[in-house]
Amino acid sequence: MLRRLALDIGPLRDSRPFRNVFIARTVSVFGIGMLAVAVPVQVYDLTGSTVQVGAVSAAEGLALLAGFLWGGVLADRQDRRRLMLRARTASGIAFALLALNAFLPSPSSAALYVLAAWDGLATGVAVTALLAATPALVGPDRLVAAGALNALTVRLGSMLSPALGGLVVSAFGVGWNYAAAAAGTLGTLGLLTSLPALEPARGDETDAHPLKSIGGGLRFVASHRVVGSLMLLGLLFMVAGGIPVLMPAFAERGLGGGPTTVGLLYAAPACGAVLASLTSGWAGSVRVPGLALLAASVAGFVLLACTGLAGHPALAVAILFGYGFAASVEEILRYGLIQSHTPDSHLGRVNSLWAAQETGGSAVGSLGAGALGRYMAPGPAIVVYGTVSAVLALVLALTLTTLRTATLTPDPAPER
Repeated sequence: MLRRLALDIGPLRDSRPFRNVFIARTVSVFGIGMLAVAVPVQVYDLTGSTVQVGAVSAAEGLALLAGFLWGGVLADRQDRRRLMLRARTASGIAFALLALNAFLPSPSSAALYVLAAWDGLATGVAVTALLAATPALVGPDRLVAAGALNALTVRLGSMLSPALGGLVVSAFGVGWNYAAAAAGTLGTLGLLTSLPALEPARGDETDAHPLKSIGGGLRFVASHRVVGSLMLLGLLFMVAGGIPVLMPAFAERGLGGGPTTVGLLYAAPACGAVLASLTSGWAGSVRVPGLALLAASVAGFVLLACTGLAGHPALAVAILFGYGFAASVEEILRYGLIQSHTPDSHLGRVNSLWAAQETGGSAVGSLGAGALGRYMAPGPAIVVYGTVSAVLALVLALTLTTLRTATLTPDPAPER
């Protein structure tokens, strides 16, 4: 029983190319987390302006979104191995230039804007190329396991890398933070160089104008019953990701806690997600992953709604832990289904839209949750937000019959 639950590390054990990419991705995740700490700290030190801190973060976020979309087009036209190499090289150079700027007697705040956006663009391209390349590296029967490993990397990175970055900044300064990220990023290029050629399958829009190519990706998603349904459900999860905006007020007014309580509320979903990844061995063999995904979605949103009813910090943390667990199960199964039902000629653009959806959806969700919190107490606002999301997920579960019966059997041709 325990063996069946344990995280399937088969892709790491059996595929050296995937193992190399996994290591490079892990280093990249930690580099991004360290950058997320160092840049705001340096901008504030140089300008004393929270407006400029927000502006740099916005510049990086917009560049990341552009990188996802541009990377999707490139990943369906060029060798994905070369694309990853070029993008990671560009990120490493950006880190190195950030370090050089930090070590100057008078660092340039303008350079921080340019280099943060540069890294965001390169990261978006690299992430999209990696996601598009993964099915060829592990095979269709290991896609869910690969998704669980990738999810574990992201969750652990999001939990540990900001703390690591903060420690490096406190002990040595922002310059050495950037230098460490540059060394790690450039050091992984050898791993990517050893990958086999990863040429994408050519499609009807391979040589089309980039905007037309992106439109073709959108049309594919809209016309494919399984992939389109997964994107719709994923958007609902990303919009619900705006709930953390309400946590500081909920901790104070609903739970009578302080900063420690807020930290625990933020950490609980990530901890639940890590446990879900570590116990995801069953996910690759589930007979009807589409149905399991929909059940996890509804359960996750119900738990989210129950969080607003909790009257004690320990109960709220436990419920959010369960929400993170359910959300991660949904994410792992969604990854496997999207990859297996998308033809190779569209993998770049579909994965870019998925990544862009996560980035944009969270921003929209934060705005929605913040607006709701202006008119309602934080506890009831969380209940309403979670309940509406649960009802919508249940409606999707009842109406998306194709998704309910979807399996991980590869579908090489678009479903119209």
